Amino acid sequence: MKQINTLKHKIIQLLARLDFFKDFTATEKTLLVDGKGMIVLAEEGEYVIKEGTVDPTLYIPLSGELEVRMTNETGKEITLAKIPPGETVGEVAFLTDTPRTASVVAIKQTLLFRCNRAALKNLAPAAREKIKDQIIYKLIERLHQKNVELSNRG
Repeated sequence: MKQINTLKHKIIQLLARLDFFKDFTATEKTLLVDGKGMIVLAEEGEYVIKEGTVDPTLYIPLSGELEVRMTNETGKEITLAKIPPGETVGEVAFLTDTPRTASVVAIKQTLLFRCNRAALKNLAPAAREKIKDQIIYKLIERLHQKNVELSNRG
């Protein structure tokens, strides 16, 4: 993936449009964009995350689209979900430092906000808490959606 260091004002505008960053102040959004290597560009077909690797990094697509894939028991990669801008991927490894449970591929050119633990430690405590709160919210939202899908099947 290619690191993006230009277009700071455009990236801040993108962050401002996403629900994930709705509680962030303008200063906090600016600090996030100023962080080294926090914005990257994944080209179509490029793997953002590879299943089985250890990399405690959280990604939030700002534009484009991602696809979550997992290798099944026959060794074939199957698609689990499509991830639009504003959603998150990599939360479990980010929080637990465990191997990746799935792969994530850019299905079209995608601009991503990237946050690893080192970057998180460099943020002000209030911004760190907002990121953690949003991760928890997104995970609960996803779990609720799966529960609804399961209840509708039976």
